[in-house]
Amino acid sequence: MALTVRQVDAAKPKDKPYKLGDSGGLYLYVAPTGLKSWRANYQQAGRQRTRTYGRYPDMSLAQARAVHSVAKGGETVAAVPTFRAVAGQWLAAKLPSLSNHKHKIQVQSTLERFAYPAIGDIPIDQIKRTALAAIVQAAQEGGRIETAHRVAGRITAVFDYAQDLGIIEHHGASGLVRVLQPRKVRRPMVSIPPEETGRLMVLIDDYDEPVTRLGLQLLALTFVRVGELRGMRWDELREDGAVWVVPAERMKLRLPHVVPLSRQARAVIEQLRLLSGDGDLVMESPVRRGHPLSENTFLFALYRLGYRGRMTAHGFRSLASTVLNERSGFDRDVIERQLAHRETDAVRAAYNRAQYLDQRRQLMQWWADRLDQQREAHRRATG
Repeated sequence: MALTVRQVDAAKPKDKPYKLGDSGGLYLYVAPTGLKSWRANYQQAGRQRTRTYGRYPDMSLAQARAVHSVAKGGETVAAVPTFRAVAGQWLAAKLPSLSNHKHKIQVQSTLERFAYPAIGDIPIDQIKRTALAAIVQAAQEGGRIETAHRVAGRITAVFDYAQDLGIIEHHGASGLVRVLQPRKVRRPMVSIPPEETGRLMVLIDDYDEPVTRLGLQLLALTFVRVGELRGMRWDELREDGAVWVVPAERMKLRLPHVVPLSRQARAVIEQLRLLSGDGDLVMESPVRRGHPLSENTFLFALYRLGYRGRMTAHGFRSLASTVLNERSGFDRDVIERQLAHRETDAVRAAYNRAQYLDQRRQLMQWWADRLDQQREAHRRATG
């Protein structure tokens, strides 16, 4: 008798593990810890073995049945399924774990565009490595090196999935990236060492163009990405100017970002209000009204101050990260959340977005006070 979703949901842990059977040999394994997983037994070389397809509820009952059908070569699937069939089951298991809708579309479209036309309808155990190499090499034509590496990684993942299910014993998709040009290595953000912070802040204070000067000061105080600051609007300020909420569309991870504003940051913003408070933008260009400062304004200002090759606008993030992690005493999770970095644990990420706000207010004030201390220390030292 086939299981129902209600029965699966209602299955409670017992002192010993137990099974709830579904049709076709599929069963739900319920551990004493409460963990539920989809499994099936099969024979290989005269011995009974067990396949584990995935955990519930990450893998639904319907998905488990579909994967099991592929694994055992059911009536609706060829004895050895095609690459497209296995990829479809891999996607069914993979996509629910991806929280970013755009990423889901990219993963699926990569296979549809590059892999399916060439090997989609070939049984997966008959696909030669030479065919796979040709696919990924074609994908990198026109300089699409990063795309080709993604194609290789996703094709390999499908073959690994087929191997894990016992559909194939081995495959030739491993190490496909060896036939590709290497990925471009991203250089770290150029940033001055922390002990030079005071001198830079003093030079910024003396910069002649007021909007650029105030923008650099605010960039140092908030250590957000340049695009996030350039697009800053007056209506994004909350709590009487004590908090700035960057909307999701301007964030790298497409999630809103909360920036508690220190006393110093709020003072800078009030000076900007005198210059551009009549418009919508906080960082309004003095040359093109209604437009933000140009993308390279801050970088060229740092060049003028003598920091070409030694400091970039993005370097303020690196500088803040270094000092906060090494010298502030704040918890790493608090620092990472304020830097708007991705959490590796999706559950923890969702939880932390609503957490740490009080600690982050303290962190931002600590950082602003430290910039002031470094600035004053440099002025005293240089007399």
